[in-house]
Amino acid sequence: MSKQNPIIRSKRKKAQTLFQENRLPEAREAYRQLCQLDRRDADAWFTLGLINGQLGFLEETAAACREAIAIRPDFPEAHFNLAKALQGLGYLQEAEHAYREALRLNPRWPQALNNLGNIVQELGHYDEAVGIYRAAINIKGDYAEAWNNLGNMQLLKGNSREALQSFQRAMALKPHYAVAHIGMGSALALLGDLDEALKSYREAERLDPFDAAIAAGEASLLERQGSIEQAYRRLQSHLEARPVNLNIANAFAAMCDKVQRCSDAIAFLENGLAQEEVRVGLQQRIAAHLNLGRLYEREGEYDKAFGHYQAGNDLKPHTFDRNGHAAFIHEIVATFDADLLRNAPRATHESRRPVFIVGMPRSGTTLVEQILASHPEVYGAGELADIREIVGRMGSVVDSSLTYPRCVTELTLDACNRLAQDYLEHIDRLSAGEPYVTDKMPGNFLYLGVIALLFPQARVIHCMRDPLDTCFSCYSYDFSGFHPYMYRLEDLGFYYRRYEGLMRHWRQVLPISMLDVSYESLVSDQERMVRELLTFCGLPWDERCLRHHENARFVNTVSYDQVRKPIYQSSVGRWRRFEAHLGPLQKALAG
Repeated sequence: MSKQNPIIRSKRKKAQTLFQENRLPEAREAYRQLCQLDRRDADAWFTLGLINGQLGFLEETAAACREAIAIRPDFPEAHFNLAKALQGLGYLQEAEHAYREALRLNPRWPQALNNLGNIVQELGHYDEAVGIYRAAINIKGDYAEAWNNLGNMQLLKGNSREALQSFQRAMALKPHYAVAHIGMGSALALLGDLDEALKSYREAERLDPFDAAIAAGEASLLERQGSIEQAYRRLQSHLEARPVNLNIANAFAAMCDKVQRCSDAIAFLENGLAQEEVRVGLQQRIAAHLNLGRLYEREGEYDKAFGHYQAGNDLKPHTFDRNGHAAFIHEIVATFDADLLRNAPRATHESRRPVFIVGMPRSGTTLVEQILASHPEVYGAGELADIREIVGRMGSVVDSSLTYPRCVTELTLDACNRLAQDYLEHIDRLSAGEPYVTDKMPGNFLYLGVIALLFPQARVIHCMRDPLDTCFSCYSYDFSGFHPYMYRLEDLGFYYRRYEGLMRHWRQVLPISMLDVSYESLVSDQERMVRELLTFCGLPWDERCLRHHENARFVNTVSYDQVRKPIYQSSVGRWRRFEAHLGPLQKALAG
C-alpha cells in the first residue's frame, strides 16, 4: 500500500513540515510531487489546493479540489474550497453548486451558508439570500459577517430600519468591523439621519483609511447634501489611482458636471468595467452602466446611452411575476369596493396632518414634496416605509391568517386606531410641530384604501406624467430597494397599466380627497399649479413655494439633484430621444 511506501512516507512528512512552517512555495512543490507519486491521496490533493488558494493560484486550487472530490466524493471541505476558488474566478453558478454540495454533506456549516448567501445575492435572488443568511445566524448567532450581509440585503430590498438593526448587531459583535460601519452609514442616510451617517463613514475611515468604498460612500452623501467641494476633495487622492476604483468612479460620476470633468468620469467608468482581472461587485457594475448611460445622454450620444441603460438593467435579476402582480391588483380592487369603504370601521382621530403623495416613481412626487416642504407649515418627511409596514403586520394585529388585502375585511375599530396612532406618533417625532407632514412614498398608491380607513381626514396628491417618460425614466435610474418590474421595458409597461387601472378604481371609490397633478402642467404653468396644490392642502399662499430650489432640506431620492434647480422643461418628451429602442415598452403600454 502507498502508506507503507517509505519514499511516499518521507515525501509526505517533508511536505507537511514545509506547510506547517508556512514555506508555501516549497510546500506547494512538495505536495505536487506527493500527488504525482500517490494520485489516490485525497488529503494531499486537498492540501495542495489549499496552498494554491493561499498563493492566489485559483485555477490550480479548483483542479486540485476536483481531484480530491473524485477520490472522496463525501469530502465537504474540498467542495467548500472548490466553491471559494470558483467564486474568486467568477464562475458563480458552479460555485453555488459546490457550496450546496458542501452543505448537503454538512448542513450546519455557517461559513458555507454565508458564502452561499453571497453567491445567491450576486445572482440576484435576494429573498433566498436573506433566508440563507438567517439560517447561518440561527446556527451561529455571533456571526458578525452574516449579520452584516443580512443588513446589506435588507438595504437592497428597501428595508432600511431592519438593515440598521442588523448592522448594529454586527458592530456589537465586532466593534472594529469597518464594513459594518459603511452599511450603518448607508442605512442612516436612507433614513435621513445625515449627521449620524457621516459619523459612521468617518469611523469606518478611521478603521480602514485606504478603503475606496468608504471614501465613495462619504463623498456621495456630501454631494447629496450639496457640499460639492468637500465631496470632491474626499475623492481626489483615489482619482489619481489607475485604474480608478469603480466605487470611486461611480461617486465621481454624480458630481463630474459640477467640476467640469465628465469626460474623465466616462473614462474612469469605462476603464473600471473593462478590468477583467479585477472582480467588480454586481451593484457597482450596474451603477457604472447606468451612470455611463446618463453621461452619454448628456453628450447627445443616445444610442450609446441606451446601450448602457440596457446593460445595467440586464444585470439585474429578472424576477417580476406578471401574473402574480395582476392577481394582486385584481384582489385589491375586489376587496376595496364601495361597500367596504362605506361600511368598514375607520379610525376616530381627526388629524389632518398627513398628506400622502403617490404615483409611479419618476412622476414628479419629489418635486411636489419639495414645493410643499418650502411652505413654513409643511414638513417634508420623504419616502416613509410606515404604510407598507402597517399593511405587512395588519394580519397579526387583527389575529388573522389572511394577508393583505383580504385581512382588511377583519379590521376592527380598535385596530384602526392603534395602527393610525403608531403612524401619527412617528411623524410627530420626525417633524417640528408643522401642521402638515408629507409622505411621498410613491408606492403607497397600492394602499390608498387602507389610508382612507386609518386617516379619514388625510389628503392624497396623485402625481401623473406621460407614461413613456415615466417608464423610461424608471428604466434609466438606479433606485435604492428592489423594483423588479423596472428592469425590463415590457415589464414596466405591464406594471404601468395595472397602476393606471388601480388609480381609476380609487377615483371611483375613495372617500377621501385626492388631487391629480400633471407633471407637464406643473413645469409649464408653475404658479397656477402651485396655487392649486396649496389650496387643496388648505394652505395660504407663500412665495417660497415658487423658489423650491432654494430649500436646503436633504432629499434622499434619485431626484435629489433636480429639485435643487428651478423648474425646467427639458425632461418633457425625453423618451423621444430613445424612440428607436422603446418598441417593447410602447407595445406593453398599448396592450
